[in-house]
Amino acid sequence: MNRFTRLLANHCDRCALCRYARENPESRIGRLMAWHGKWCPAWKAQMQLELERKGKA
Repeated sequence: MNRFTRLLANHCDRCALCRYARENPESRIGRLMAWHGKWCPAWKAQMQLELERKGKA
């Protein structure tokens, strides 16, 4: 993962709205953010970061 992608991922990782959406995917906010994530580069980068974290754990 390059620096810019990691920067986007960290921004999304710290965002309260994004964090709530990831923790509550069936809520309205969760569904809205999942839809939003289809084109949001920060959301995609955060998902890639999560996969990286799980791979190292």
